[in-house]
Amino acid sequence: VLGSIKFLTLYITAGVSAIIFHTGFIPLGGPINLIIPAVGASGAISGILGAYLMLFPRRRLSMCYLFIIPLCFTTVASAFLLFWFALQVIYGYLRFGSVAFFAHVGGFVAGIAMIYILSRRRYTRETIYDFGLFKVFSTWVERVGLGKITKIILAMLLLAVMAGGIYSGIVAPNLRGAYVVDIKVWNRDRGSYSEDQAVYAPLTGDRIAPSRDDPRVIFNRLYWSGLLNGPPETSKIISDARLIRSEQGVSINIMVNGVAEYDSNGVLIYFNGRIVTDVLKISPIWNVVVGVERNIVYDVNISSKDLAGETGKYVVTPLSYLSSAITLFALYIAVNKDKEIVAEESIFHIPPLVPGPI
Repeated sequence: VLGSIKFLTLYITAGVSAIIFHTGFIPLGGPINLIIPAVGASGAISGILGAYLMLFPRRRLSMCYLFIIPLCFTTVASAFLLFWFALQVIYGYLRFGSVAFFAHVGGFVAGIAMIYILSRRRYTRETIYDFGLFKVFSTWVERVGLGKITKIILAMLLLAVMAGGIYSGIVAPNLRGAYVVDIKVWNRDRGSYSEDQAVYAPLTGDRIAPSRDDPRVIFNRLYWSGLLNGPPETSKIISDARLIRSEQGVSINIMVNGVAEYDSNGVLIYFNGRIVTDVLKISPIWNVVVGVERNIVYDVNISSKDLAGETGKYVVTPLSYLSSAITLFALYIAVNKDKEIVAEESIFHIPPLVPGPI
């Protein structure tokens, strides 16, 4: 329909738009997304779906889903794609799961906008390629555009996206609370040293523990004991702070000694001390406790930094407003220019084998 060059242009543009939307909507998705990388091609693929909606809204699609039993049905492209797009918008606002839903939204919106730029304009032209036994009629035809209901639903969804972009741009300069926590641990029982990073967003409660064992143990103990948060702009000495926590029916003893400092948000930015705790051994296959190590001694040094602040003001804010501008252009195309978007269709014709009169 588009040709390889235009298709590649659409694909790359949709991917870039997905990055813009994913970053611009961080105030809605949560500040922790400033740190977590978004990986995958789903945003670019979403752009292909948006372009398909504008080109072939009335094409019938047959599909099957495997639930308890296979469920197969046929529907028009506009109904399925609008349903899918609505889910991305709703899930994005609800922060459903760990999927970059606003990246999908950005790709889809870019697909709607870019297909108008890349496709043919409205006119009818027929080109005949004669190959002897058969002929190929290559024809551009005038489209009827999106249906009224499709256009209304799509416009409402795009307006919701645009409103989200404007809101994100307004609140992004005040974005706070995306902490990278550097954890250095000396396991005195094993005589081993390890270090790793964790991610913590105190305003939303989101956190990602380190992947290495000892730093993960320390991060979880500090989180369980409530020491990741404290009085703003204070420094305190922690002496024999004790906690007993139950995990999978097993009691875990925790004792913390050290010096802690908290920033203006009341988040731990420095800790140096010793933590004595029990450590559970978890089966990686069944996720059940298979053993307990008692009274393991760790010497710990922790520092953390909030990466939101300036990033929200100088990166997220302009991308939020850019997302709204892209959505506004897509809305204009969907409402006013949908009938001008046409695609080339080839029709094969084989002449009759019986000679007719000359």
